[in-house]
Amino acid sequence: MHQMEMINRRTWSSPLSRRDYRNSSGFINEGERMVLGIGIANARGGRVLDIGVGGGRTAALLAGEASEYVGVDYTAEMVTLARSNHPGFRFENMDARDLSAFANGSFDLAVFSYNGIDSVDADGRRSVLREVSRVLKAGGTFAFSTFNRNWHGFGENRARSSIIWSNHPVKLSFRLLKHAMGLVRERRFAPLEQRDGEHAILLHRAHDFGIMVYATTPGQLRSQLTESGFNSEPLLFSVDGRPLGGEMLADEEYFHVVARKPSLS
Repeated sequence: MHQMEMINRRTWSSPLSRRDYRNSSGFINEGERMVLGIGIANARGGRVLDIGVGGGRTAALLAGEASEYVGVDYTAEMVTLARSNHPGFRFENMDARDLSAFANGSFDLAVFSYNGIDSVDADGRRSVLREVSRVLKAGGTFAFSTFNRNWHGFGENRARSSIIWSNHPVKLSFRLLKHAMGLVRERRFAPLEQRDGEHAILLHRAHDFGIMVYATTPGQLRSQLTESGFNSEPLLFSVDGRPLGGEMLADEEYFHVVARKPSLS
C-alpha cells in the first residue's frame, strides 16, 4: 500500500473526519451541481453508482433520480455513517479499484465526488478509471472532480488554514490543538510529496494536513480517460461552473469532469 493511502485511510477512519461528514448536505459548489445535472440527464433515470460516498451527502442528490442507487466507500466507518444517515439506501464497503461485484455494463452513471478519485496513487487511479469504464454501459457517464497539478496552493506556497478566534475557551483550545496537529503533520508528510511530470502526489491542507492527493493536468487526464475506454474530449468545469479548456490556471484548486463512454451506434 502506498504511503499516501495509509495516511488517507487513517484520516477517513478518524472520529474527527466522521464528525465533519456527519451533517454535510447539498452541492459543494456550482460546478458540482452542473456535472451531476449533466450526468443525471444522460442517465435518464437509470442505475447510478456513487463512489466514495463518505457520510452519504451525494446519496440524497442522486438516489431520487435513479431506478437503482448503490453507494460505495472503501472506509468501513464511512459506510456505517452513510447507512445511519440514509437508512433507506444501499451502501457497500468497496474499493473503486476493484468493482468485480458488478457485472460489465451495470450502470448508466458513475459519480466520484469531491476529488475522491485523488485519494490513491497513479496506478490506483488507472485501476479506478478502468473499473468505472467497465461497469458503465455504452454511452454511460462518469462525473467526478480532480485536483489541478498547477494550483498555487501546493508546494512552497502551500495554502494554510488560519485559527478562527473564539471567546469560548473549550472551542478555542480545540482549534489550537487541531492547528498544532496540522503543523506537525505538515512537517512529517511534506517530504513524502512526489512530482513526476504532469501528475504529482501532494500534501493538502484538508483535515489539518491529514490527506495526500493525486493532482493532474487536463492533458494527462484526457490521455488516461482515453486509455481507459472513455471519449478523448471530456467536459471540464471550474468550481463555479465555468467551462474550462486547455491547461488549468494557478487559481483553480480543482476542476469538475464529465466523461462519456462511447455509445455502440
